[in-house]
Amino acid sequence: MRNCLKTKRFHYTQQCLLIALFLFMAIAAKAQAGKTVYQFVELPASARVGALGGVPQAIAGNDLNLATCNPALLSPKTEERAAVNYTNYVAGISVADAAYSFHTKYAPGTLAAGLVYLNSGKSTRYDEWGNASGGFWSNEVAFRLSYCQQFDTCFSIGASVKPVFSHIGGYTSVGLLADVSAVYKFRNNRTATSVLLRNFGSQLIAYDGHYADTPFEILTAISHTLEHAPFRISLVLQQMQKFKLQPANKNTTELGSEVDDNSNKLPDFVDNCLRHCVLGIELFPEKTFTLRGGFNYKRRQELKLSNSPGMAGLSFGFGLKLKRFSVEYANARYTLGGRSNHFSLVINMLK
Repeated sequence: MRNCLKTKRFHYTQQCLLIALFLFMAIAAKAQAGKTVYQFVELPASARVGALGGVPQAIAGNDLNLATCNPALLSPKTEERAAVNYTNYVAGISVADAAYSFHTKYAPGTLAAGLVYLNSGKSTRYDEWGNASGGFWSNEVAFRLSYCQQFDTCFSIGASVKPVFSHIGGYTSVGLLADVSAVYKFRNNRTATSVLLRNFGSQLIAYDGHYADTPFEILTAISHTLEHAPFRISLVLQQMQKFKLQPANKNTTELGSEVDDNSNKLPDFVDNCLRHCVLGIELFPEKTFTLRGGFNYKRRQELKLSNSPGMAGLSFGFGLKLKRFSVEYANARYTLGGRSNHFSLVINMLK
């Protein structure tokens, strides 16, 4: 008995040291504001994530797509499930994502493997004088191996390793990224919280010999399902590794358009706090059907047009559960004429 307890304590100590190492690596990562490489790994690949504002969630359950971007959500409920996702972005850009979750006798937790592929299509090449000189293709892919260990029914910790390969024009880059997260589920089975540190790492091979930062980000999330109503609300705080998210010129969006000073009357402090917040809601009047919506304030402020903001920052979608399949769709608005369409299919391999 004592030897068994010592063995358990030894494995527990190893896990704690591994977690501490991941946290140290994440804090030490230099993710500066501005230009970063491999930004496609930040894109919401699944319809459910896209409908809830485009950020990882803290919703515990059997959804493999949520676990692919938050590895601590992997559990025995997600095992033997496969997910296929396709997203049609603006300007002919498309993203495909696939994942499979499983259990092996060589590890006590749950494993998942997958990949995300970005096809930016064909772009026109210009010389230094602005003359067109043919075209080039851009493709990027990130492989993903995730593992989650549940310490009890409430607390779990997960991590993902993601080798990245990028080819843009005649330039190639190779990198290695990682995610680490923790999820705590309250005993009422209706509330869950999460902390996620994602995309820390570095380029192993740079495009032109000049190394750039990776899109490191810290997110905290909470979700709560009402007890007597078919309604769930989620709140995600994004970019928590830095406080100031406003651009240097707060009257200029990321698209370069001028914003009317009267279009946003919020104080700077309030405006900056709201840029961290992403709100998501789910309504499930039937067990087999779910309606979803989300609002990303930061996305709206950065991408809206000053004279016609439209529905920038809003997203919506639905999910339909069948016996073995789950079919989901989402539509996210970026600008007045720019939107993305997300399609997801999740298959339960056990039934």
